[in-house]
Amino acid sequence: MSSSSSSSSDGMEGDMIGAFQAEYEEAMLNLEAEPRRPRRRREFIRRDRLGAHDRLYEDYFADDCNYPPSFFRRRGEAPIVNFTVNGHEYNYGYYLADGIYPSWPVFMKGVTLPQSEKHRLFTAAQSAWRKDVECAFGVLKARFSYSRRTLRLIMRACVILHNMIIDDERDTNLENIYETVDSNVGPAIHKNAPPSLAARIQMDNEMRDSPMYTQLQHDLIEHVWANA
Repeated sequence: MSSSSSSSSDGMEGDMIGAFQAEYEEAMLNLEAEPRRPRRRREFIRRDRLGAHDRLYEDYFADDCNYPPSFFRRRGEAPIVNFTVNGHEYNYGYYLADGIYPSWPVFMKGVTLPQSEKHRLFTAAQSAWRKDVECAFGVLKARFSYSRRTLRLIMRACVILHNMIIDDERDTNLENIYETVDSNVGPAIHKNAPPSLAARIQMDNEMRDSPMYTQLQHDLIEHVWANA
């Protein structure tokens, strides 16, 4: 009796092993029958390195270069920005910022807890435009993300270019070149301050002017509402 039960269990076990074996072989056959995906080759971008070298030389280092040294003399100055919105003229650009930035006219933020329809529309538009800029910056950051070795080579190239500029300007009188901007701000803010310093101090004060920020934000809200 016991021998017959053991033989039957052995037979069931053999059938289960055979079924598993058959299922495994069928799965392997199906896997081999599937077409393999073609291996994607890395795209090769042809770069005109000789042409780039010639353009770099013609732009900056030739005797009659496209960008002479005077083109870079105005150092440390932002581009001039003038615009009129809602009947008011402004002489500074601004960055789209979120709530962590101070209320200065150079940082334009959305309205905190907007209540009116105008404020909600402006805040939504400001947030959308700011996110577009952030996405574009993210794409550029990913595009120009280099390895440490490449960064070292870039820094070495910058140092070499800097030394070349110093060597080229070694015998040049630069005393009256780098401060060429005249100031028309009226009386000097400090008695003995040079005009350029007085202008910079006044610009710094204007960039921190909270009432000007409030006025600019109001004008932009009205502009967005009128053009919605």
